[in-house]
Amino acid sequence: MDSHHPDSPAGADSRMPEGGIVALEKKIAMLESRAAIAEQRAEALDTALESARAGFWEWEVESGTIRIDRQWANITGHGPAEFGAMTIEKWRELCHPDDLGLVASSMDEFLDAAEGALDLELRVRHKSGEWIRVVDRGKITRRDRNGKPSQLTGSRQALDAQRDKCKPDAKKAQEELQALIDNIPGAMYHIDAAGQTIIRTKPPEFLKALASEHHGTPLFNTLSMIHHDDRHMVAGAYSKLREAPQSRTLVYRIATPEGGVRWIEDHMRSLFSDDGLFSGIDGLLCEITDRITSLEEARQLEAQLRKSQRLETIGTLAGGIAHDFNNILTPILGYSEMGLAGIGEDDPMHEYFAEIMQAAERAQKLVGQILTFSRAEEGKAASVSIQEIIDEAIQLLRPSLPSTITIEEHIDNSCRNVLADPTQMHQVVVNLCTNAFHAMEQTGGVLKIGLREISAENGAPSVVPKLPDGNYIELTVSDTGTGMDEPTIERIFEPFFTTKSIEKGTGLGLSVVHGIVTAANGQLSAESDPGKGSTFHVWLPVVENKSSNSPEEKLQPAKYTANVLFVDDEPAAVQMVTIMMTKLGYNIRAEKSPVEALNLFREQANQFDLVITDLTMPDMTGIQLTSEIHKISPSIPVILMTGYGKIIDHDTPLKHYGINRLLKKPVKLAQLASAVNEVLSSTKSP
Repeated sequence: MDSHHPDSPAGADSRMPEGGIVALEKKIAMLESRAAIAEQRAEALDTALESARAGFWEWEVESGTIRIDRQWANITGHGPAEFGAMTIEKWRELCHPDDLGLVASSMDEFLDAAEGALDLELRVRHKSGEWIRVVDRGKITRRDRNGKPSQLTGSRQALDAQRDKCKPDAKKAQEELQALIDNIPGAMYHIDAAGQTIIRTKPPEFLKALASEHHGTPLFNTLSMIHHDDRHMVAGAYSKLREAPQSRTLVYRIATPEGGVRWIEDHMRSLFSDDGLFSGIDGLLCEITDRITSLEEARQLEAQLRKSQRLETIGTLAGGIAHDFNNILTPILGYSEMGLAGIGEDDPMHEYFAEIMQAAERAQKLVGQILTFSRAEEGKAASVSIQEIIDEAIQLLRPSLPSTITIEEHIDNSCRNVLADPTQMHQVVVNLCTNAFHAMEQTGGVLKIGLREISAENGAPSVVPKLPDGNYIELTVSDTGTGMDEPTIERIFEPFFTTKSIEKGTGLGLSVVHGIVTAANGQLSAESDPGKGSTFHVWLPVVENKSSNSPEEKLQPAKYTANVLFVDDEPAAVQMVTIMMTKLGYNIRAEKSPVEALNLFREQANQFDLVITDLTMPDMTGIQLTSEIHKISPSIPVILMTGYGKIIDHDTPLKHYGINRLLKKPVKLAQLASAVNEVLSSTKSP
């Protein structure tokens, strides 16, 4: 019996069936094909990674080893053999120290996640020693039995190559942006919710001294640098900006460490988060000191112009008042003079007429003071009594002084006269007294005016450096006001320098005083202490003749028989002069209209020996009338009467206008008689 089983090894054929060999060969061919494809894909992947400057890595988490390819090593300038066995510790050594914290937290977060991809940007050390920026991307490719990641696979790619392509354009854009920021005429800043201010641009000159560096960022305390008078306004604006999104523009001052002041224009905008919470203020600070200074100078010039125009208007008004007032005074003074001459001293009416005449003369002086103050008329240098000038100035100023200011006079009436322009001396006294008044306007005090005569041979006063030998009157004007410090005293006589507001003065008063005193061969000085007041000293050389009053003119009878044409639009003046001329023995024809007077003269030119005309009349002035009369009769003498002589240029001789004599209203009988006799004497033979 055959004991061999067909399937037993002993009974088996040692040869593989033909079908199995074929299948095995197909399987081998398939594996080789797959290997070739895999190799091709690996080569393609390697090429793609190299083209992208990317390298392959595979991290075995448990062992800490990292498998890298050639391109991964090339990114940092190394070859794969240089690293040896790459471990996670060596990998960390290549990382920038400042990035390790971010890398660790990002890796922990990624490993703890159930899914997702790693995308980590960091800096690594290049073989040259420089730091380059790379990005590591990867995924979990294997987990252990507990589901924890055991293997990560990914790539590393250099970012610098891509960024280098953008560098030129980015650098140019950055430079253009920086140039734009640098050319902004100011400082961009941000105030955070806590109130801390950071300058986002380079601090301009006006902020450099106020800004401090904090971690390379300029900071400044906004409110502390603002001028104390403007802080409340700025703080209020900040409060409004915190309430709702809005924009504001403020102009305020900042105080510099040197004690100066700069003007700032601040453009502000408040910022709020999406949930409506205040997050800060963005702003732009621009210095506008030059603009403010220019505007202030323009405003001052405009104010000075308005003041000059106002003074000119006041002067014109004063001249008009003086003209009308002198026309009123003409009959009062004339009638009282004739009434006084027509009665004896024992007559009770004599005293009445004397009082009327004295009052009229005082009114005449008052008009003269008004014209002097408004500079409507100016005389030439003459022997002047400063005592009389002081009296006139005080009478003019006293009504305008408040009751809190007391005037004390210490006047030596024995002082001799000085050679000066009376109008200008009046201006000196008024300006010095006004200056003292302004110094005491708020607090009150005492205004002292002193006058005495001194001799320079006995030693000049200590307050003046040097006076030539001779005798001088010393005028002092002092106050008990605010006083001045030494730097201010050194500049008070400079034109346009003033410590007053623009409403109080233009800085010309003391410079004008200095010019007047110097022109009169005198000297001027000031002494002052802050809080104790000021004293101004004026020294002027004296002249021998003590009185400047002209002798009283005596009534002169008419030396000639003459026919006189008198022209004045004021009826009272016409009547008064008619009576005077008749009393003096002259034949007079009076006309109230210069036009009618000219027509009369054309018809009867040979009938008149003298023309007396007023200056200011409707239709035609006295000067125009004179010119027309001289076209008819060039040789006829003319006397011009006026109560306001500003129209006449006193530097031009009267003969230029064809005028032989000028009489100022109100005119006395003796003055009229003397003038007529003088003019007729020069034009007629005895």
